Amino acid sequence: MNSGWKFAAWLVSVLLLPAKAFAFGAILQYEGEVDDRVAYFADLRHVLNKTPPEQLDGAIEIREIPVTAVYESAGKPEFVSMRLQFKCPQRHVLDAVQHAVTENKALPPVRAGDAVNFRLGPGSYKLRRADLQTEPVPESDWKTSNAPMLSRAGAIACHHIEVHRALHASIKGADFDFPGFGRRIAALGLPGDMALIGETLPSEVLEFAWANLWFDKVLDHKRPDPSGKWGARLSAIDKVMAMESLKKKHRDVEAAAAAMQAALMAKLKATDAEFSGDATAAKNADKHPDGSKMNRWELKLAKALRGQSERLVVDLMGRPEVTQADGARFLRYTAWWEQQGVTVYGAQGVIGGDPGGYAECWAEFRLKPDANRVWWVDDVRVRGDYDGQRGSSRLQSVCDDLVHGRP
Repeated sequence: MNSGWKFAAWLVSVLLLPAKAFAFGAILQYEGEVDDRVAYFADLRHVLNKTPPEQLDGAIEIREIPVTAVYESAGKPEFVSMRLQFKCPQRHVLDAVQHAVTENKALPPVRAGDAVNFRLGPGSYKLRRADLQTEPVPESDWKTSNAPMLSRAGAIACHHIEVHRALHASIKGADFDFPGFGRRIAALGLPGDMALIGETLPSEVLEFAWANLWFDKVLDHKRPDPSGKWGARLSAIDKVMAMESLKKKHRDVEAAAAAMQAALMAKLKATDAEFSGDATAAKNADKHPDGSKMNRWELKLAKALRGQSERLVVDLMGRPEVTQADGARFLRYTAWWEQQGVTVYGAQGVIGGDPGGYAECWAEFRLKPDANRVWWVDDVRVRGDYDGQRGSSRLQSVCDDLVHGRP
């Protein structure tokens, strides 16, 4: 990747993050020469465990992450939406019978830059450029590659909890710590300047690429358009006005950066507000070890399980995802809701449709060991992310479902 990409990634992250959405997407890779460029976008919000039930006790788990490749070339599809699956070593494996966690030191963790084992999973498809119709892409066999895009996607998929924590740890009051986020993901081998964007759906990142990365071709009416559905030629006046608008954006970098950070924080605060209402209303509510108040889901779980053993948590909640760091062990449980978006194409390209929605809620128990190396619950966090108005409306019910039936 040439140095021009680093500037492009920085410019995109500074100027073009929309105010409508939290930065769940990332630009994994941007490569190629003019007329044959490609941009790869990852959906950070939606990493799924695809490990077959009979393999859950093994040293390897299968993680799936959605990645969309958007192509500039007239000879390639508009985009390919890939369900990329990776073999990830389970660094910490919980024995549900013995209630013991074993650290698998024989298998090193996946880092960006390493070769990864991957395959194309079911549900992948492409949007043909000729007629803007979708076409399924067949599943593939397992392969090994150290290509930058695949290696980075594999690192995110295999360390999705660490990436998630990096996002939330970067919230500093009314600010988002972009350098801090970069340092945290750099520990996974990922680029510290990896650009975050608000778009995640294939139709959204398609528009993002043409509106922001290849806008000069759009203005010159050189976007490949064999279907004739991407709009009429701009008039000379419209082109001048568009160019002046872009120049103004370049002149207002500092102001745009501040606006972008404010937009990101507004979305993060809106998400946190979904969880803070009950806690702030109760002055005597229980608290986390750091003194912050618990929301109602955390209170319910903490009242039953704080101070209890790891064995009891697993007996009640089931098999968790396990990570261990800084002398603490973390057991995570996740629930989500999703409705796929439907895109409508017309004479001017994408003209409407149902954007769908997504909501995810997770409960994470922090455990500390005693002198006999028995692990006890020290704290519990329940948080969520969402995308779209429907996702926002479903967030509370998803968290209720996650905690439902628990003491």
